[in-house]
Amino acid sequence: MSEDNKVSVKNGSTAAMLFRSFGLPRLIAVFFWFAGIDLIVLNKQNNALYNWQAFIESVPVYLFVIRTLLGFAALTLLRFLLRKTKNPEAGDSAALFTGSVFFACTALFGCSDFYFILGVFAVCTVFAAYAAGRSDLSLFEKLPFKVSVIVIAVIAVFVTAFVCVVSWCRHMTYNTACFDMGIFTQMFHSMRTDLTTNTTCERDFLLPHLNIHASYILYVLLPFYALFPGPVTLLIAQALISMSGLIPVVLIAKKHGFNGLFTVFISAVYIFNSGLLAPCFFHFHENCFLPALLMWLLFAVDTGKVIPLYILSALTCLVKEDAPLYIICIGLFYLADEKSRKRIHGGITALLALAYFVFIMKRLEATGSADMMIGQRFSNLVFGNNTGFTGILRNVLTNPSYFFSLLFSQSSLIFLLRMMMPLLFLPFATVKIHRYFLMLPMVIMNLVIGSGYHYAAEMGFHYTFGTAVLLIFMTVLNCSDMKKENRRIAAAAVMAAALITAFPLLTENLSYIKEYQNNKEHYQRIEATLTSIPADATVIAAPRYLPHIAERSGIYQLSEEDYVTVNGNVTAIKDMSNFEYFVLDAKDGNTQGAVAILESGGFEFYAESGDSVLIYRKAG
Repeated sequence: MSEDNKVSVKNGSTAAMLFRSFGLPRLIAVFFWFAGIDLIVLNKQNNALYNWQAFIESVPVYLFVIRTLLGFAALTLLRFLLRKTKNPEAGDSAALFTGSVFFACTALFGCSDFYFILGVFAVCTVFAAYAAGRSDLSLFEKLPFKVSVIVIAVIAVFVTAFVCVVSWCRHMTYNTACFDMGIFTQMFHSMRTDLTTNTTCERDFLLPHLNIHASYILYVLLPFYALFPGPVTLLIAQALISMSGLIPVVLIAKKHGFNGLFTVFISAVYIFNSGLLAPCFFHFHENCFLPALLMWLLFAVDTGKVIPLYILSALTCLVKEDAPLYIICIGLFYLADEKSRKRIHGGITALLALAYFVFIMKRLEATGSADMMIGQRFSNLVFGNNTGFTGILRNVLTNPSYFFSLLFSQSSLIFLLRMMMPLLFLPFATVKIHRYFLMLPMVIMNLVIGSGYHYAAEMGFHYTFGTAVLLIFMTVLNCSDMKKENRRIAAAAVMAAALITAFPLLTENLSYIKEYQNNKEHYQRIEATLTSIPADATVIAAPRYLPHIAERSGIYQLSEEDYVTVNGNVTAIKDMSNFEYFVLDAKDGNTQGAVAILESGGFEFYAESGDSVLIYRKAG
C-alpha cells in the first residue's frame, strides 16, 4: 500500500473513531426515536409537512432538550455496562438501526409522494447500514432454523391477511372495475358452469378468454372457485399464491449460508417487496402465479434439480403467452453458469420455451390477439410494415439509440428506482455478467413495454410479479458472494430498505379499510340493489359495478363508446335493445341523458341506491 493510501485509511479510521467517541451515533439514535414518537403523537393534530410551523411549536424546546439528554444518558449507561463485553457498542448500534427504521416508517405513514419517500429512504438506510456495520452480527446466526421459520411464518401470515382484508375492502367500496376484475369473475363463472373461459365483457362479444391470453394455468384455481364462487375468492387466492413463493426463498437463503436471523432478513426482502405487494392490492390477474412458480424454478436451478426444472418451466409457460421470456432468460443464466455441471439443461429449457412462445403466438395470431397485443405493448417500436416480433427486432438492431432512449426516460428511471430501492440496488452488485440475464425481463417487460404502455412501468399493476422475483434472487446470490461479515451487513440493510419502502404502500392502503368501516351500510345497500338483478338477465353495467354482478353469461361494460353524443349531450345509446338491464353510475356525467333515452326507448326504472347506482330494465 502506498504512503498516500496509508494516510487516507488512517484518516478515515481516525474520523470514524472521533465520530464514535463523541457518541454521535448514540445521539442520532435518540433523535430518530423521539422524532418518530413525535410524528405518532402530534401528526394528527398538526401535519409535519403541511402544517410544519404548528408542528414545531407543539414541541417545546425545553422538552426537546431534556428528553434528548435523558435518552443519551440511558444509552451511555448501557454502553458503560457493556464495556467489557465482546461488542460494547451493541446498544448504540441497535438503537441507531431500529431508530432510523422506526423514524422512516412513521415519516412515511400513508405517504404517496415518491420524492419524499426517496429522500427519507436515502437518509435512513444509510444510518441503518452504518449501524449494522459497526455491530457484531454473528450472534444473530445462533437463532435455531425452526424458530426462524416460525418468525417468518408469523410475519408472512400477518402481511398476507392484511393484503386480503385491504383487497376485499377495495372491492367492496367499488374500487375494482371490469378490467380486470370483471373479466376474470365472468370467466371463472363460465369455467365453473361448463369449463369454458367465455366472456362477454372483455371485447363486448362472446369469446373465450384463452383466445386473448394463453393462461391455461387458471384451471388450477377452478376447484377452489367452485367451492367458494365470487370475486373475493380470486383476490384472496392471489395474495396466497404470491406469498407462497416465500417457501423456496427460505430454502435458497439457507443453501447460500444465511442462518438464524439472517434467514428472517432475507425472507423479509420477499415479504415486503413492493413489486410483489403492490399488484396484490390491484385486481386479480393470472400473473400472480409467477412469483411462486419462478421462485421454485430458481430453487431447482440453484440446486441442479433437472426434473423440477422442466416441470416448473412448463407450468410457468402456461401462465401467459409472454411468460416464456422468463424461462428463456433463466435458461440462458443457467447455461452460462460455468460452475454448474448440468447447465446444458438451461439451454434446452430456453429453446423449448422459445419454441412454445412461437407456437402460442401463432395460435393467438389466428384470433387477431397477437397483433393487438404487439401493437399495444410495443407501440413505440412498430411502424409501417415493420410489425411483429421480427419487425421489432429489426427496429431495435438498426436504431439502438432510439431503443436506449425508451429505457432512460423520466418515467422509466423512476420505475427503476422503485424496483431497486427495496433491494438496496444489490442486483447490480456483481461482476458475474451472466446474472444480468435475470434482469433482462425487467428491461423488456417493464422499461421497454412501459415506454409506450405506461401500465407496465408503474408499481401497482401486475407487470412486476415476475420481474421482482428475479431481482430478489439476484440480490440473494450477490449477497452470498460477499465476505461473511459484509453478507450479514447487507442482509440487515436490505431488510431495512424493503421494510421502509413497503411501509408507505401498506399504510396508504389502510384508507380502503377505513372507507368501508365508515360507510359500511351505504355499500351494503348498493350490493343488495345490484344482487337483486336476476342471475340469468343480460346486463350492461358501469365499470365499477360490473365485477359485483359479473357471475352471469351476459354482462357487458357500459363505456363512453356506447353513447352517441352531440355537443356533450347523450342523444342515443348504441345497441340499446340488446340488453335487459342497464346499471348506471349516478355520478357519471352521461347518466342524466342516458335515463331520458332509456325511458323513451321502452325501459323502466327498476331500483336505485342513494346517489350511487341507478338501474333500469326493459319494460314488459
